[in-house]
Amino acid sequence: MRELLYVLFGGILLGCTDRYMDDESMNMVKSERAKVVRLADLSRNGIYDVSGFIKQGNKIIVGATYMKEGVARALDLENPVEGDLSSGAINSSKRLRALSSFNSFDGKSVTALDFKTGELIESPVSPLARGVSEESIVQLPAEEQHLIAVKTNDFVISTGFYEEGRYLLYSLTDGSSRYCLSYPDCPQYPDLQEKTKGMLYASNVLRVRPDGQAFVCADMYSGVIDFCRVTSVGIERVKLERLSYPRVEISETPDPRVLYSRENRFGFMDVAVTPERVYALYSGKTYRVDRQRAFECNRLLEYDWEGNLVRSFDFDVALTGITYDRDEGKLYGVAGNTGVSLVELRL
Repeated sequence: MRELLYVLFGGILLGCTDRYMDDESMNMVKSERAKVVRLADLSRNGIYDVSGFIKQGNKIIVGATYMKEGVARALDLENPVEGDLSSGAINSSKRLRALSSFNSFDGKSVTALDFKTGELIESPVSPLARGVSEESIVQLPAEEQHLIAVKTNDFVISTGFYEEGRYLLYSLTDGSSRYCLSYPDCPQYPDLQEKTKGMLYASNVLRVRPDGQAFVCADMYSGVIDFCRVTSVGIERVKLERLSYPRVEISETPDPRVLYSRENRFGFMDVAVTPERVYALYSGKTYRVDRQRAFECNRLLEYDWEGNLVRSFDFDVALTGITYDRDEGKLYGVAGNTGVSLVELRL
């Protein structure tokens, strides 16, 4: 997703912009040191630059660069071969190369959005074997540009470049669409069009609570994180937390254009959720100082579903992704600074 948005918005701008909120709210909670335990070396299976992963029991689904091609990989931790993971492709279709990050995994199937077509694709992953599996597809409104989506039993929640609201609530029962809530503001540009705000806050991580009645949307390019609940009439915002605003240069003529400053502080690279908690992997780094390491995180923020910061954890190892294993009740991560490794997070 971060590579996609780098192309869409024209890169990162040199120079400074107006002042922005700092992440002072994190100082209200003393950060604790957490332990990271390395479990497996994914790079030995030809998996590089993981763009999203989900784990449940011994099964792992990884969105990654495999042998220099973008594919989804299914890994089985119970069948190691000479220290490596036994793996197979979920689907060899070219469509996988257009997928945004995976958003749900029930142990039998995984769903992900093809942002080029607006198709939400559900692919079976059992048994873990090579070849094309049967898929089911939900077509979101074709006239819109969708960027990320999550699916429950009853509806789909998505974000994109929308003019009518930040979130699309799409009913799986009758195919109806409803747009809800507004995009966050940008104090430096108080009069932006909604679609331009959609571009500014387009690089999101979207996760839904296991009961499907609440979700969190965290911005990768700023410290903005949105806590929402689903009601009988739509989507209701519980809390919008701003650790930092985007540092950008924006033009709306002749067409909207967003350029990020090198001093922009990156935000949430990944999020994992449980019935009680939201775990947000936070960067807080800038491209000017950290270069590509700005996409790596050494801090994990723990929120409740009301948007209150409960705990903060620091890691010695930089992480690029996290997930919650519902079977085991544990958090796992991907560490990418010394190869690509699966790690357990012990808080």
